[in-house]
Parts: sequence; structure tokens; C-alpha cells
Amino acid sequence: MGTTYESRRGTLYNERITFYGNVIAWLVHFLLCLIFWRLDVTSLFLSNALSVTYYTVSFYFVHKRWYGIFFAGLFIEVIYNAIISTIILGWGINMHYFILMMAYGVFFIPSVTRGQRTLATVLALLIYSLLFINVSDGIETLPEQVEQALGLFCILSTVMMIVGLSFIFESAVVKVTDELELSNERLQILASTDGLTGLLNRKVGHERISEAIDQAARDGVPYALALGDIDRFKSFNETYGHDCGDRVIQQVATTLSDVDGIAVRWGGEEFLLFLSDPACDFYGTTERLRRQVEETHLDYAGERLHVTMTFGLAIRTDHDTIEEIVKEADDYLREGKQNGKNQVRST
Repeated sequence: MGTTYESRRGTLYNERITFYGNVIAWLVHFLLCLIFWRLDVTSLFLSNALSVTYYTVSFYFVHKRWYGIFFAGLFIEVIYNAIISTIILGWGINMHYFILMMAYGVFFIPSVTRGQRTLATVLALLIYSLLFINVSDGIETLPEQVEQALGLFCILSTVMMIVGLSFIFESAVVKVTDELELSNERLQILASTDGLTGLLNRKVGHERISEAIDQAARDGVPYALALGDIDRFKSFNETYGHDCGDRVIQQVATTLSDVDGIAVRWGGEEFLLFLSDPACDFYGTTERLRRQVEETHLDYAGERLHVTMTFGLAIRTDHDTIEEIVKEADDYLREGKQNGKNQVRST
């Protein structure tokens, strides 16, 4: 289960973070391309046009799940553009913030080892420090209002990308966590129920009935266990095949599942019922179930098959172990089988 979860989480996260990260980067550089074209800063226009081209091609890398190539190209592109933009326009234009974004975002990039993340972060911070020490004024001068607007755009773009990466990461984790919880619920159902009938299996049924016995004894409420067995079940398998036998079991289980209590497939064609009733009408309840089984016909292979059951009923007014009660119910069940079947036997 752990391996499946890790694989699913990794696949979903990798796909989302690379695709949406690529979309964000493409949009930012497309806007920068338009800005530098309008400002007539040819070198940065060409640089960002090249970035737009790369991120367009990078969608193919994302589609093919070539995450290593995607990461390498992203790192080089971000660092290169931040360096050349800062040198040309100066520190005040705030292009250097993209380097800090890269140092943060590298931890969201999939399929990158811890060593590669650490190295990329160190390189990004080193380059950022060198630019801080050595670059002040740029080669080209822009109007003050343009510089302020462009500087604000760079800051907001960096924040937007950081927030975007964080939301994408959170969304992927939440989705996979929800899937994991749903899978756990399904596994719990599979582990507790019988695959053929949908009733509780013997292991979990034993636990639930033991707990119910304890509760009934504490509350002073009478209770009973009814052990039922399908009559002449072997003949269904021998005459019509095991598929018919399975259909018979399923039909009986459907009838017994409506009981106001706990229904368990105890084994083979045997079923165990826990009944709790202050009025102590356990025999009447079990007899009604017997009649329902008898009156519900099964149409199979063009024939109408008649199914009946015999029940052994053990009643208690105080605490006893499930093993002792089932043993008594089984004794009554054998009596019923030996005395004509299709009946409820009790004290």
C-alpha cells in the first residue's frame, strides 16, 4: 500500500507541478517579452522571446515526463535571464528576485535528488550574492516611472509564482490524501466483509458479535444466536454447478441481511445471526426469516429452484462466550437437520 500511495502521489504531483509551473513561467516571460518590445530593449526582448520558445518546447518535456531535462532547462533559463536583465537594467529593476524564486521553487521540482536540490540552491544564492555585490546601475536607463512599474511587476510575478507553486503542491497532496482515505475505507470494507455475499466475514463477525454480547449482557437485554444452514446445498452444486451454488448463497444472504441484528457468513453455506430483543421473540424472528428464504424462489437455467434453511437457536439472558452459544446453536441445528430440515430448533 505504501508503494502504491507513493507512486500515485509522485505521479499526480509531478504532472501538476511541471505543467502548471511551465504555464506560469510561459505567461511571465510572454509578458516580459511584450514589455521589453514596447520599451525597445532589444537584448531583453530577444532573451525573453527565447525563454517563451523554450517553455513552449518544454510542454513536450512535461508530456513525456522528462522531468530531469525540464528542471535543467528551467534552472538555466531562470538564472541566465535574471543575470542578463540585472546587468542590463540594474539592481533596482528587481529581476534578481527570480533567482530567489528559483532557490525556493527548486524544492517543488519532481524527480530531483536532495543533492541536486542543494547544489541548485547554493548556486542560485551564490549568483544572487555576486549580483548584489557587483551590480548596481545597469547598462541601459529607463524612465523612473517605468523602472518602478517594472520592478513592481517583477516582485509581484515572483510572489505569484511562489504562491502558485505552493497551491499546486497543496492541491496535489490534498487530492492524493483524499484518495488514500477512500482506498483505506475500501480496504477496511474488503477486510471485514465476505466477498461473495457482502455480509461480515467470520473473523470480523466473531469480533462484532462478541462485542454485542458484552453490551447486551451489561444492559441486561436478552439476546440470541441463530446458526442457519442451507438445506441440501450440495445438490445445487452437483446438479447445476458451483455458479448455481453461489447464486443460492447470495440470495439467502440478501434475505438474512435485512435482519435487525448482525448477519455473518459463518462458513460455506452456514450463516450466524445475532439477535437482541427485550421482548425475547427470537423464535418468531428466526421463523419469519426461515419463511422468507422458503418463499423466495431462484430462477436458474430455466428452472425455478426452491431453497430452504434450517436454524439452530440459542437464547441467553446473561453473559456467555460466543463459542459456547454457537456450540449450543449448532446442536439444535443438527437436530433440525435430522428431523426433516426447513425448521427452527431451540429449547
